[in-house]
This record gives sequence, structure tokens and C-alpha cells, in this order.
Amino acid sequence: MTIDERLEALKQSLELWSHMHKAASKEYWEMFRANEERFRADEEMFHADDMPFRANEERLAQLMDTRERLGRILEKHGHRLDDLERQ
Repeated sequence: MTIDERLEALKQSLELWSHMHKAASKEYWEMFRANEERFRADEEMFHADDMPFRANEERLAQLMDTRERLGRILEKHGHRLDDLERQ
């Protein structure tokens, strides 16, 4: 095999590799864009579902606060009843 034949074979190999690389790169970017679109849609859906969760979280915090206040009231009344019974 002469040097010219080797150079021609190398040129063809590089052209084939270049073509394969371009095709793979194009396929990668198409999949990347599709994944970005899916991510945006999922993110929108997640944030839409987030509102009821936040509302429930606020309600739970209010209920816990009310429970703590009622517990303090019961404790104070218990002390008052104990004091009245001792008299």
C-alpha cells in the first residue's frame, strides 16, 4: 500500500468518523431538547400541585398552634381546680 493509498484511506476514515459524530451530536441535542421540554412540563405540574400542599401545611401549623394553646389553658384550669380543692 502506497503512502497516497494510506492517506486516502485515512481521509475516508476521518470523513466517516466526522459524519458519525455529526449524526450522534444531532441525536444528542434532539434528546436534550426533548428532555428539557419534559422537565419544564414536569416542573409546571409540580408547582401547580404545590399550592394545595402549602395550604395543608398552613392548616396543620394553625391546628398545632391551637392545640398548644388549648393545652396551656387546660393546664392553668387544672392548677386552679387544684387550688380550689385545697381551700
